[in-house]
Amino acid sequence: MDDRGQTLNDYVLGISVFLLTVAFVVAFLPGIFTPFNAPIGDSTTARASRGATFIVGNLSVDGHPNVLDQARTAAFFQRNETELRETLGFPRTTDVNVTVVEEATRTVAWAAGDAPGEHPTAATGRVVRIGATTYRLTVRVW
Repeated sequence: MDDRGQTLNDYVLGISVFLLTVAFVVAFLPGIFTPFNAPIGDSTTARASRGATFIVGNLSVDGHPNVLDQARTAAFFQRNETELRETLGFPRTTDVNVTVVEEATRTVAWAAGDAPGEHPTAATGRVVRIGATTYRLTVRVW
């Protein structure tokens, strides 16, 4: 027997505790940040789809689906984000953006709501016509 204070059992126990601690940190540390970069859920995607369907259904010319009435479309896009959210039946915590872009030139014809910025969004698009021009209507929800 020697006079050292450290035995093989002490060394193995210390290394085991250290390795378990490192494994715990590596396994659970990414979970701490999950709420800040959570993916878009199915409910948000469904909201975007329902919003696009509602807009196309209510702004279409009678008997012609996906052909929007210009006067009703212009009036619809005069709403602010709160009015837009209420019209679409979204909860107060939902942010929404509706944009109509001309297909040929890629210019924005109408837009309502706040820009999504860096937020992950659920988006649904519909191809619509106003007069003889083709547009893409996009509803973004986050």
